Amino acid sequence: MTPDRVSAPAEPRRELVGLTGLRGIAALWVVACHWSGGEAGGLPGEIARHGYVAVDLFMVLSGFVLAMTSDPPATGYGGFLWRRVCRLYPLYLVATLVCFAEAWATGQGVFAPGSPDRPAAALLSNLLLTDTHLWEVDAIDGPSWVVSVEFTLNLGFPLFMLLCMRPGLRGCAVVAGLCGAALVAVSVLDRRWNGGVAGALGTLDTRLLYLRCGPEFALGMLCWRFRRMGAWLAAPGPMAVLVLGMLAMTPFKALDLAFVAAGCLLVIGLAAGGRGVGRLLGGALPCGVGRISYGLYLWHIAYLPLRPAVAGLLAGWDAGWAEAGANAVGLAGVLWLSALSTRWLEAPARAWLLRLG
Repeated sequence: MTPDRVSAPAEPRRELVGLTGLRGIAALWVVACHWSGGEAGGLPGEIARHGYVAVDLFMVLSGFVLAMTSDPPATGYGGFLWRRVCRLYPLYLVATLVCFAEAWATGQGVFAPGSPDRPAAALLSNLLLTDTHLWEVDAIDGPSWVVSVEFTLNLGFPLFMLLCMRPGLRGCAVVAGLCGAALVAVSVLDRRWNGGVAGALGTLDTRLLYLRCGPEFALGMLCWRFRRMGAWLAAPGPMAVLVLGMLAMTPFKALDLAFVAAGCLLVIGLAAGGRGVGRLLGGALPCGVGRISYGLYLWHIAYLPLRPAVAGLLAGWDAGWAEAGANAVGLAGVLWLSALSTRWLEAPARAWLLRLG
């Protein structure tokens, strides 16, 4: 066995609370992105609208967690896929059906006049998790396209394992370089095809979607391989500087590629036991949001059709304050719904399906 090859026995599975908190903050950032629209001005508005890169961070985190829980594999390929269905599908199914009913009741989304999507075909493609590749339709529950992408990547998990978990660390460094080159290609092609900004990953072009998300998923798995080398990132000083650098670069689309690289370093540092920032991200509030982040991600878009009515109830306020109040009410409601659905829907359904399988 060569020295750079991982040969240690499997580590005990434990929650890395810093990463849980990071997932919660990323989910809140996605909410801010979708709820900010074009109204918010200044630096806060720019940061909110740039929240689409939180999805890139989700992909890295997903690859990391699956590498951590599947090395060595506890079950075969079929068992792995069934666990992913049990984890992803129950809440996704309910949220998709709720958003479909809401679109029908409000005449929006796939029921909007002039919509290119047929409601029945759109619903079928969403329920089959094929809306991102077999049919050119939008996700009924807007951001849930990420679930379709992730499950499709999970179908190719043996290939990711072969590329990211079998070679020695030198080979993994080569794979990481290829992943980085693929993301650069995404930015170049997006600029050429869609008029994007050099260095940005902002356009959700279905021709580039998997070329963007696949390498990020692989980078997450590689972060698990490289975590033992991340001790220097765990020190409070370098970690704090890294986080500040990530926050500073978020408003600028040209630094999307740098954000992904910084996100990988942050994940490695937190996994290595980051103390200062790790304790901050592992606090009760960010961790609590992180544990319900899947529900928050799926449910928050359903509030948008209701927000004007809530803002209307606050019409006596200044218009800006009424909008902020409607967002505050919505966030409280979505967090509450996410907590309920995590406890009473997601967890029981997953446990029941696992027993069934």
